[in-house]
Amino acid sequence: MITGAVLDGLNGRPIPSADVQLLPSGARTVTDERGRFTFRSATAGPHRLRVTALGYREALVDVPPSGAFVRVALDQAPIPLREIVIAPGQIGVLEVTPAAMGNALSRADIEAIPQFGDDAFRTLQRVPGVASEDISTKLHVRGSSERDVLVRLDGVELFEPYHLKDQDGALGIVDVQVLGGIDLITGGFPAEYGDRMAGVFDMTTRQPPAGGMRNTVGMSLSSLSYGSQGSFADGRGQWLASVRRGFLDIVLDITGTDDDLSPRFWDALGRAQYLVTPNHLLSFNLLHAGDDGRWSDPDDTGSSVRSNWSNGYAWLGWQATLGKRVRAETTLSTGRLDRDRTGSILNSDDGVFTPLFASLRDKADFSFHGVRQDWQADLSEDVLLKAGFEARRGSGTYDYSSAATFLDLDAQGRLRHRTDSTRVDMEPSDTWTAGYVSARARIGSPLTFEAGLRYDRHSHTGDEDVAPRLLARWDVDGRTVLRGSWGHYYQAQGVHELNAADGETAFSRSQRADQAAMGVERRLGSGVTARLEAYRRAVRHPHPLYVNLSREINPLQELESDRTRLAPTRSRARGIELTFNKQDESAFTWAASHILSKSEDEVDGRWAPRTLDQRHTLNLMAAWRSGSAWQISGLWQYHTGWPITAQNFDVVVTQDAGGQRYSIVRREFGPLNADNLPAYQRLDLRVTRGFDMKRGRLEVFLDVFNVLDRVNTRGFAYNLELSPDGTTLRAVRAEGEEMLPILPTLGFRMTF
Repeated sequence: MITGAVLDGLNGRPIPSADVQLLPSGARTVTDERGRFTFRSATAGPHRLRVTALGYREALVDVPPSGAFVRVALDQAPIPLREIVIAPGQIGVLEVTPAAMGNALSRADIEAIPQFGDDAFRTLQRVPGVASEDISTKLHVRGSSERDVLVRLDGVELFEPYHLKDQDGALGIVDVQVLGGIDLITGGFPAEYGDRMAGVFDMTTRQPPAGGMRNTVGMSLSSLSYGSQGSFADGRGQWLASVRRGFLDIVLDITGTDDDLSPRFWDALGRAQYLVTPNHLLSFNLLHAGDDGRWSDPDDTGSSVRSNWSNGYAWLGWQATLGKRVRAETTLSTGRLDRDRTGSILNSDDGVFTPLFASLRDKADFSFHGVRQDWQADLSEDVLLKAGFEARRGSGTYDYSSAATFLDLDAQGRLRHRTDSTRVDMEPSDTWTAGYVSARARIGSPLTFEAGLRYDRHSHTGDEDVAPRLLARWDVDGRTVLRGSWGHYYQAQGVHELNAADGETAFSRSQRADQAAMGVERRLGSGVTARLEAYRRAVRHPHPLYVNLSREINPLQELESDRTRLAPTRSRARGIELTFNKQDESAFTWAASHILSKSEDEVDGRWAPRTLDQRHTLNLMAAWRSGSAWQISGLWQYHTGWPITAQNFDVVVTQDAGGQRYSIVRREFGPLNADNLPAYQRLDLRVTRGFDMKRGRLEVFLDVFNVLDRVNTRGFAYNLELSPDGTTLRAVRAEGEEMLPILPTLGFRMTF
């Protein structure tokens, strides 16, 4: 058996994911997070190790005949052209490389950050340019909606990748503990990413250990999880598996939620890979997620909703190195999404703002099969060519029906019952074909640029889109980097994205975003990096939006009287982001940012702020570590209040056919998003205590969400006061619809 570790020759830090080849047999493995590797079945005789890692020079090391532990020190080297971070707004998370400069968060950083549910999406909610709500985990990048962001796992797009969709997607379907890397691109992205116009959220699974097996058990008030990783065939094969079961119903009970809400969720992920030859790697992945939600309102005479959601994906991958200059990656994928919702309302207290009675039946599914092929060729040390294509066949079924009855007045001002109904029964399908080509070149040592062209065609809308893109990077000196991008970004409405609940039966044409970004990044010393970035995005043909103007969240939002269709003619977003990060080996690290931004839709000839428009946003983070025993961290965020649409009330006195007098309260809404909520503030804390054990490590953490119990509102509630004769109405704005209060979470994570 041969064991060893790969270390940075400059600072002695372990190098994870380094490639280690045993000569002359050719057996290969990769290092784990501590930089360690193992060859368990090495034959007798002299051996050499060939070790390579991104950002380091290749090393050849003789293995001592005594079988002693082998330490390999690698010298840092210029990063290959294909690995240079050229896109503005790109942030690397978890297992990061030297290419990331100051825009990186390690796994230790992520595990120390206060966050509810150990969620991969929530990890990035404090990243500059990202807006989100307390409950929802969806990412709104630079004024966009969550559907404008491409979400991928190991190269495969994930559709609707959220748990608890009836609660606006409170958690992601991928456990952060199984992830090895996350790239978030909030600026212009290269031509290989397509069919989304705002950003890319690209996840990769962890690299299992080179030898043996590692297990992780975690538990908190939100979920119980178990993960296992290991290797086989003398390290040429690795596997990874994870399962998670949620307990969010308990958390909602702690927060004092009045409604009888019982959401349950689960997910499972598995991956196996095998190094067939030193240049060919095969992998197989499975991902499945499911939700079972039940809601009933005890204040009504009878209102309830039951829903079931599921996401399933499977894909086969092949990575090949063809000679010294060409790399190819092929992915075959398939998947299916299902939902089944039933609900009813029986409400004796209102009938104007909320239906007197209503019911719905919503069944839908979406399936797809696809192939993706990517090539990279190093034409020279200074020229890289990239090309690829993707083809996907998708089909879906929609079986939706609903009916809601409200109190209303007829043309003569008499009281009546008005029933609104929706029926959609469709089986749409789409064949999507896409291709791209781009060239990256280095001019001298300081300037790198990439020019690309992308083509997308969707059969269900007839769209054929051609998108040119340009990116550039200028290394001014060893401490300063300039990055810029410009391009067209198209986004079609997917077969699974039809708003059947709002009566939508036709798909919209592709949106087009023309966007540009420019940024400068500089190392200031003492581990501090500063970054300033400006961006602008203009959207043509934006897709219609369906919103609830009062901003209330409930499982039957499409049946409420404030449901409104917005049809913007144009959209735009612009902003400036200033960030400072201190990331080094010291015990204390911190980050600070200030974002000035504006995002708007043109609706009925007027520019109105978008729902999560945040004019000013401040983020502060600080973390302190005492060796491997203690970690204490805090996150504070402030942003100006979100826009809201004012509500106006009046009272109409009428009578029925029998002469009985009634007072009906009518509601009208003012100009779209012309008012603002109070400013938002929140402080979160996390304390982690680690214990090294004989065969593993135990970490116990206390996570306190909104530790100061700040009251933040997402909408206003109104108290309506009528005069004794029922002719005068006075609307008094109450404290508002509150977001989450203080929420402590105690949990543990054990690795063995």
